[in-house]
Amino acid sequence: MLNYLRFNVILLLSLSIITSQTERMSEIEVIRGYFNDLNESRWTNVDEWYIKEVANEMKSFMDDKENEEKKVGLLNSRKARLLKWKELPYNYAENYIPSRKLEQYSNKKAFYVAVDYKVYHENEYHINGVNYFLVVLVLEDNNWRIALTPLVPVNSIIFDGYGFGTEDEKTFDVRRLKFHIK
Repeated sequence: MLNYLRFNVILLLSLSIITSQTERMSEIEVIRGYFNDLNESRWTNVDEWYIKEVANEMKSFMDDKENEEKKVGLLNSRKARLLKWKELPYNYAENYIPSRKLEQYSNKKAFYVAVDYKVYHENEYHINGVNYFLVVLVLEDNNWRIALTPLVPVNSIIFDGYGFGTEDEKTFDVRRLKFHIK
């Protein structure tokens, strides 16, 4: 009887470990899911992709009627289609990441992404056409979550050998620069 109980306990523990591992989305699935929600204007889902610290702020922002009317921030996006991505060595990417926000996390990954945006109003954060930036993920409660999506100096990424090699990538910093000049 004791061996039977031990067997059942071990079996249940094994199944729960396997289940939790198979339910966890990969980093790429998180990135794809996030941009799919943006692309489909599923604003009520956006906060679910972020770490807890950011998710509450994101939800409040996305639920704000004035932000929606003025098309501010992510609400400025008509479409946001993920085209390309590549994982960067984190020790390289952290040069472009405000580390104080991520000190508490031990598992961190950074992906350089190319996203084709169609926006209502172009600005320094989103322009029509392909945009390039980082998506920083951390492991929170055993799930990959977005911590940050910082802009990066794309020409530096290219120079350091991490670019995608596309023509629009080479001109991105210049195309975006016109929104910084007042």
